[in-house]
Amino acid sequence: MKIAVGFVHGIGKQKEHFHEAMAGLISKRLSEICPAVELVSKGIYWADITDRLEDELKEKLAPDHLHWNKWIDARGYAISFLGDAIAYQPLPHKAGDDDRNYIYTAIHERFYEKLQELAQCTGPSAPLCIISHSLGTIIASNFIYDLQNGRLPSGKLASISENPSALVRGDTLTHFYTMGSPIAVWTMRYNDFGKPISFPSPALLAEGLPYGEWVNFYDKDDVIAYPLKHLSAEYDAAVTEDVEVRNPGFLASTPLNSHGGYYRSKTVIERIAKSLADLYDQTTRQSIR
Repeated sequence: MKIAVGFVHGIGKQKEHFHEAMAGLISKRLSEICPAVELVSKGIYWADITDRLEDELKEKLAPDHLHWNKWIDARGYAISFLGDAIAYQPLPHKAGDDDRNYIYTAIHERFYEKLQELAQCTGPSAPLCIISHSLGTIIASNFIYDLQNGRLPSGKLASISENPSALVRGDTLTHFYTMGSPIAVWTMRYNDFGKPISFPSPALLAEGLPYGEWVNFYDKDDVIAYPLKHLSAEYDAAVTEDVEVRNPGFLASTPLNSHGGYYRSKTVIERIAKSLADLYDQTTRQSIR
């Protein structure tokens, strides 16, 4: 059984292969408890889209000698971290202005293309698992919400969305993991804290297959991460569980260092591996019936 897994990274400078270490740890653990499952993983890497804009901004500001520190580039870090969230922020639609949300659209195009690649590797109806971190949890949530509500923007994304597979439509989404998520703060943009994605997938529910889980992992020392179930009755119903973890790593009890530790957390990896193994058991029992 093949399961498609898409990893979505968060803010700051990122590498294209950011997901490989965690994907390897999950696959290794899964091979020990359920060797019949094969994970096919793709990193939904979007940092290069915002990096170009942030680098251009740094070049424009450098002549003003804003006390750039050659040892600790605090301003550079601020632009990288804050810039990602600000650049991604969608703006109100303005008629005739297709470029108004070009960063938001470009990142979602990348997301869509990676789902297409996953579908080609696993088959069009394979279960889909999304593992996201930091700002990536907001990107994943927004992307899935747009899919579920028919909000594909015009342009390239609309053209590549013709006759998509069930996986690319998000219909096979069985597992959604949010790590170090600021979704709770992001919901302040909306009345009554907005609405979550529909989870489990409406298509799976229609077929009587309510598989999977949405688990939100947070470290209490991570000031960017917050629980989700208490936001509203709708979030309480959609999110399976808020799980507090203690992230590993040097100075992991400090806010910034704890934020990056989810990728190495044994608690996170074990939960994901066991849940994907349970999915195999559930689908096997269903097929026998």
